[in-house]
Amino acid sequence: MRTIVREIKKHLLIYSLFIKNSLMAQMEYRFNFIGNMAMETGYLLVKLSYVVVVYRSGVNINGLSPDEILLFIGTFVTLTAFYAGLFMMNNFRLRLKIRDGELDLLMTKPVSLQFMVTLRMTDLTIFAVDAIAGLMMVAIAWARLDIPVNLVTLGGYAGFMIISVLVTYSLFLLPQILSFWLVNTSAIAEVSDLFWDFNNMPMDIYPRWIQQIGIFVLPIFVISNFPSLFVLNRMPPVYLAWATILPIVLLVILRRFWKQGLKNYNSASS
Repeated sequence: MRTIVREIKKHLLIYSLFIKNSLMAQMEYRFNFIGNMAMETGYLLVKLSYVVVVYRSGVNINGLSPDEILLFIGTFVTLTAFYAGLFMMNNFRLRLKIRDGELDLLMTKPVSLQFMVTLRMTDLTIFAVDAIAGLMMVAIAWARLDIPVNLVTLGGYAGFMIISVLVTYSLFLLPQILSFWLVNTSAIAEVSDLFWDFNNMPMDIYPRWIQQIGIFVLPIFVISNFPSLFVLNRMPPVYLAWATILPIVLLVILRRFWKQGLKNYNSASS
């Protein structure tokens, strides 16, 4: 037990250094830092256009009011901070590390290789802009819907957000591991990135059969829908059970797939 705790502390310390180094690298060229923040703000304004359309039209989606839709969109934007700010760059660069031999150097480090490869880089401009804007939208929707502020609602929402982050990490890293077998996976990266935008709006805009595929087969809808469904008391028991086991199942599959990929890896120096 002490060994596990010690390893967790070590990796948390290393991750804090990753974040510090990423921030220093981004701040080295201040104009680029400001430009990236402005660009991400522009993308965010495009996402906010959905909110404007929903409120102006007063549309209801399968019984969801504009305020409830705002809660879903705010949750999506908040989780985009984790996907685009913490995971996406590392996922897309995996194939480059394999092709250029950078993976050889990382293998020599006394730290989990998967940890080093998939969490080493962060984009704090994207993370900050999306996290702040997303949480503000969630807070506004929460207040307008008169959702109680207590341990159950806040704790449940936070718990499902953690589940969503774990599902995001696993689900979007899995296709990138194909880089160990394929020469070029840029098309796979582009397609998987497009799947993220399926969460722009509540899954209720899609037909029932697509919803079921997006929950139980390719669980993309679990990511941004489940936290909101929980606080709105719209979560069926089967969804609750699925959310409990899904991140564990995905992490186990991811770990095994990663190890198989490493077995197939040929050193750039060989």
